[in-house]
Amino acid sequence: MAASSSQGQHKTVTGYPVPPAQFAAGYPAAAPYPYAAPPPHPNRNNYHPTGPPPPYYNPQPNGPFRRKPTVLCRIIIAAVAVFAVMSIIFFISWLVLRPQLPEFRVESASVSPLNATSSELTATWDFTLLATNPNHKLTIFYDRLTASPVYGGVPLTTAAVPPFVSAKRNQTRVNFKLAVVGEYVGDDVARGIADGKDRGSVRFGVWVAAWVRFKSGVFQSRSRSLRVYCNRVEFTGFARNNGTGTLTGQSSPCEVEL
Repeated sequence: MAASSSQGQHKTVTGYPVPPAQFAAGYPAAAPYPYAAPPPHPNRNNYHPTGPPPPYYNPQPNGPFRRKPTVLCRIIIAAVAVFAVMSIIFFISWLVLRPQLPEFRVESASVSPLNATSSELTATWDFTLLATNPNHKLTIFYDRLTASPVYGGVPLTTAAVPPFVSAKRNQTRVNFKLAVVGEYVGDDVARGIADGKDRGSVRFGVWVAAWVRFKSGVFQSRSRSLRVYCNRVEFTGFARNNGTGTLTGQSSPCEVEL
């Protein structure tokens, strides 16, 4: 009997052993667990027997979807590198050559016949500009030029001007003609021109716009926008020259913006 009692206290079932104290107290034995592994934890979503779950594993690290971005990235990097090298070369060349802005002055000008009545204007201007290139190593190319006669800051018309080249340390004369026939300019402009003509002096201006390139040997800059403002062109002599006015003296230097 003693042997049987001892065997009953240490009796085990398939699965986990039942503690002797629990067995002696009369608790029912746990239901057998049919698998060798321990039962899952109640909170299975946040539980892992050895710590956090392993990171996501990509079964195709060298698949076709990784090759295309790699080739594209290489092309972008190569393009950025070429652009950076070219920018550095251009910047160094620009510093070595030290380009200077050209200088402009109205050398001669005339207007005839000048007739401003009833908000309309009829006139023909002849201008000769003196363009000076102060650079020792750079030739300036002027492309796509346009010119406008101006009164009181208001352009009266716009016309194309032939392109030209200004050599190093040289002066170039640029001749062009601008004309308006019965052009509407408004009451204020027409009245101001007519009053100035009656007094014998009218101040016009001329604006020039162009695309310019600086060149020295193999170096050539990209085209840049150039604007020239000649605002102090005084015309006199209308009474004695049948409505024809000419430039008085020498005009002041024009403003140049690049």
